[in-house]
Amino acid sequence: MPKEKTLQGSLQIKNGKYYAVIGYNDVITHKRKMKWISLGVDETDKKSVINKCLRETISAFEEEYRMMQAGISCPDEYPMVKFLNDWLEKIKVRTVQPSTYEGYKSLINGKIARFFGDKFTLGDINPRTIGAFYESFRSEGITEATILRYHNLLHEACKYATRQEIFIANPMDRIDRPKQKKYRGDYYTPEEVQTLLSLIADDVIYIPVLLCAYYGLRRSEAIGLSWSNIDFDSDTIYIAQKVIDITKDGKSKIIISKDMKNESSRRALPLIPDVKDILLEHKSKQETYRKMFRRDYCKDYLDMVCVDQMGHLIQPDRLTERFPVLLERYGLRKIRLHDLRHSCASMLIADRKSLKEIQVWLGHSTITTTADVYGHLDESAKVNIGAAMQKLLRAKEVRG
Repeated sequence: MPKEKTLQGSLQIKNGKYYAVIGYNDVITHKRKMKWISLGVDETDKKSVINKCLRETISAFEEEYRMMQAGISCPDEYPMVKFLNDWLEKIKVRTVQPSTYEGYKSLINGKIARFFGDKFTLGDINPRTIGAFYESFRSEGITEATILRYHNLLHEACKYATRQEIFIANPMDRIDRPKQKKYRGDYYTPEEVQTLLSLIADDVIYIPVLLCAYYGLRRSEAIGLSWSNIDFDSDTIYIAQKVIDITKDGKSKIIISKDMKNESSRRALPLIPDVKDILLEHKSKQETYRKMFRRDYCKDYLDMVCVDQMGHLIQPDRLTERFPVLLERYGLRKIRLHDLRHSCASMLIADRKSLKEIQVWLGHSTITTTADVYGHLDESAKVNIGAAMQKLLRAKEVRG
């Protein structure tokens, strides 16, 4: 191929070794750079050999530079933080939800940028450097689950770089994946759930807590429930949207999104009679408050179920922060808000519902997820299987 005008190569000697020194315009920053490439020869080699090595080296770099201009960059020339942001802004933004996008952005421009800085390139990614990054987390007492989030981000980004031929092979494949300890959530008994709901019936977070307990909804799903998603005639409740809190440009913003965690999260469930009565009463109260406060009443969330007396949507963090306060106030056993989802599953298992039924109720993407999270609770099934095996083998023994 014709030699690029932006490339200039020359032969240089340093410490008795020959180098090809190539000047070029960086395709990312457009700044002039000089690249020193060892020819692997020295002053003892013949001039013809040296010149041949110089030509081959310059030719190889010309091909590499052509790939750079085509958008395929050399790992050593691509700052890692810049690449991650390019990947996020140009590729990942199209395939993830806003909350996930903002989460990735926070990881990249937070600890990753502070640890690696501007000079660390993709070519510097190796087990030693990434291992040191992970150890910096462990020295701060940060959990393996958090480290795993960074690992997954880096692995996915480098996988994309490999597809773009920036890497021959994904360098993150050579780095040990952090092992997250399997968390088993706590849960309330039916009696404890009943006590909780009776004590907080007059509190602003009563309705979302009720929804989490009866339906095992995620926090975002409970707050995202709208009146238009409830059919009181057919006694059906549709889980079809969620509320998320994202940070954009340093500012917190509440978003009502129809992009659910997975397709199975979008589900229609029967409206439980007791829940129906409570929701109808709550709807009547909302209408009373709207008439009472008139212009002071917030009109932005008239279709939303989980609002306070002034019509303001209950924000996710407010729900999470107030829940333990109420538990302490009434002397109840401490659990997380998300453990109400586990409580729902444990009650369904105790009532001999199958894992498939529980998967549908909770909106898990696969039954494998349900089994991984709640399979340990189904001890009754193991007892039943044991009893069945004894009966089968005993019958066989008698026939023999």
